[in-house]
Amino acid sequence: MNRVIISLVALAVLTFGCSQEKKSENQTAQEEPKEEKVMQASTSEVSSEQLKSILSSYFSVKDALVNTDAAEAKSALAKLLENIGSELEQMKSLTKEMHGKEDVEEIRSDFDDLSQQVYVLVKENAENKDQTVYKQFCPMAFNNEGAFWLSDKEEIRNPYFGDKMLKCGKVQEEL
Repeated sequence: MNRVIISLVALAVLTFGCSQEKKSENQTAQEEPKEEKVMQASTSEVSSEQLKSILSSYFSVKDALVNTDAAEAKSALAKLLENIGSELEQMKSLTKEMHGKEDVEEIRSDFDDLSQQVYVLVKENAENKDQTVYKQFCPMAFNNEGAFWLSDKEEIRNPYFGDKMLKCGKVQEEL
């Protein structure tokens, strides 16, 4: 009985925290959630076809994390590894590291770094992109530090929390 109460209280706290994102527009800058920093990734130009393959595999990883499915995530990461060329050493190394993990939470912990690298790749190769990509942000990820991900759909499906807080987040940018 106590575990049920604790679980319900935890869920209420998580839900309340995410709903705080929907406060009125007149909040001061001090009240705004911390925005993420985009890491500088060493990227290079990639072909339209390679970018499309990388994005497709990345979106599969994201969807697997939304579904809280480690096996599906590992399978998608294996496909992503096939699509990353040798010119993207940093991304390839991170993807290999993620693929070696068994627990979905461990994979999620590196997904932010992967998202940052894919974001930089998309920005640097915007002319090679033939689809709309949405940069989405969850202010509660990683103990309220916040993290973003990319999606091929505008609808929020949070990979950092899965079904615990499926719709927590907002679209920050349309690429």
